[in-house]
Amino acid sequence: MARQRNPGAWRRLALLASLVLPAAMAVPARAAIAPEAAPLIERHLEWLGGRPALAALEDLTLEGTIEVAGLSGPLSIRMRRDGRQLMSVDLRVFRTTEALDGDDAWERNASGQVEPMGAAKAASARRGLDRAFSRHLDGQDVEVTRLADEQKEGRAWAVLRFAYDGGDLYDLLLDEGTGASEWSRDVRDGRTQWTRTLDVREEGGLRLAHRQETLDENPLQNQVVTWTTVAANRGLPDDLFRRPGAQAAPSLARLAGDAAATDWIPVELYMDRWIFVEGLVNGTPTSIVLDSGAGITVLDRATSDRLGLVATGAVPAQGVGGTTTAGIVEGITLEIGGLRLGPVTAATLDLADIGRRLGRPMPVILGKEVFQALVVDVDYPNARLRFLDPDRFAGDGTGHRLEVIPGGDGHRHVKMAIEGLPEAVFALDTGQGGALTVFRRYADEHGLLEGRPTSRTKGGGVGGMIEMSTATLRSVTLAGFELRDVPTAFHRDDVGGAFDTAKLAGNLGAGILNRFRVTFDYAHDCLWLEPGRDFAEPMARDRLGLDVWRDGDTLVVEFVAPGSPAATAGWQAGERISALDGAPVSADWWRRWAEWSRAPDGAPAHFTMADGSVRSLRTAAYY
Repeated sequence: MARQRNPGAWRRLALLASLVLPAAMAVPARAAIAPEAAPLIERHLEWLGGRPALAALEDLTLEGTIEVAGLSGPLSIRMRRDGRQLMSVDLRVFRTTEALDGDDAWERNASGQVEPMGAAKAASARRGLDRAFSRHLDGQDVEVTRLADEQKEGRAWAVLRFAYDGGDLYDLLLDEGTGASEWSRDVRDGRTQWTRTLDVREEGGLRLAHRQETLDENPLQNQVVTWTTVAANRGLPDDLFRRPGAQAAPSLARLAGDAAATDWIPVELYMDRWIFVEGLVNGTPTSIVLDSGAGITVLDRATSDRLGLVATGAVPAQGVGGTTTAGIVEGITLEIGGLRLGPVTAATLDLADIGRRLGRPMPVILGKEVFQALVVDVDYPNARLRFLDPDRFAGDGTGHRLEVIPGGDGHRHVKMAIEGLPEAVFALDTGQGGALTVFRRYADEHGLLEGRPTSRTKGGGVGGMIEMSTATLRSVTLAGFELRDVPTAFHRDDVGGAFDTAKLAGNLGAGILNRFRVTFDYAHDCLWLEPGRDFAEPMARDRLGLDVWRDGDTLVVEFVAPGSPAATAGWQAGERISALDGAPVSADWWRRWAEWSRAPDGAPAHFTMADGSVRSLRTAAYY
């Protein structure tokens, strides 16, 4: 299953003030301004209102409306020169808040939970705030150069480039003669977003824009902001930006009888990887998938329709295979064992194709909300889980402690080392069935595919299916535990999905996590990992080279891995299998397949084809 980000088209909202109202400050010691850029900066400052008028700006209040992804509603941004900012959006069915308060950075998700803002997102927000108060124009923590002129909307523009550590860029297009600005280009993590500022008015000696149009690579994230209030120096209090306490942000979760923990709840580890548990959604029995990589709880559209829910909007949902659209529904309550969680705001997606490829329906994906609210104790080796009250959890779980790092959209990341390299940051994703995915930029930087036997596989989820390279890593170290000969997918093609990032090295999936009892304790910023009885056993891997999906009483070959036993034997996509080692294909067909994935080289595998013929393969570690 794909790691899914929170479907929020305003996720990359560019602050209007940062584009049209920088304020001058004394040039810092670390200024990095190319000589050819300096005159253009001065003309731009004069056009804005001049250094004296800009230097008097201490805080700024913006209030207006935003239109995005078929939704609209009020938007407000309040910011202070000393590093504080509060942005609130209310799109009726989807509300969120993001805040900077000095070193602290927090946000309120669509279900009202307060969570830490990820480091990359916080850094980007702070850069936007710096631009609102001119630190970028003075070269503070940024390299400023002048690029060649560019054509935009039928005219030539002078271009100032602001290059940040980590590769992010901000380009400001200016009129060469007057220093006036209209267009800017923001390149973050390799993705480009254009912003146009319009309806510029002179108020109090400063030029202020009252309309902003943002154009994204993904049109679903295009947005229009209209400011009805633009006010300076209101004297914004410190309390406005502070993280809410427990009284202001009550938990969504309730444990039966005010217990400290639920009883152990049996789960089905489908294909030994995916966590399926039985529960209720708005009182209706259903299967629920537990997915730490889901940035919002998701209902399959068929499930949403069956519950009589009406979705609003068409917001982007980003997964491994790219980006698709999701609707938003409110008031969802989930019950699992002694846990009641809600009301939750959820996304609705068509999960039918994912369920078909996986081999069973996926009515509901329970995402980050439960991990934010509770300690989640997943005992993979014994196929059970329980939920605990974080306020009454001692924080001294069994096994090794591993720090978790806040990531974007409420996700959590961990540090781990591969092939003896220094530790790198990986996303934590119980919804990824594979052991590990390494992202393209990290793999290329360290030459991880050089000199290794490789093949290809097909995978994906939200956003569609993609091909990835496969290879074996000799060593993966997590929380002091070393795993040997780890089958790994390498994401190679940029499809605009969740894996197309330079901010992370990769994605840690269930194929490694299932070797442990894993206690997710986000309240104490950690995991507890206790190895299971089969920890030292060789890792399961594909030994045949057939990617298949179940269609009734047959398996359909979707992909044949290059260099695999199946490829050598001439298998083709589209062929149909009716029996495995003589047993007809049924709902638990995957159990025989799993046995082959753990078999030694040379073990026989027999297939009865839909036409009655019988074919055989012998297992092999082909990558």
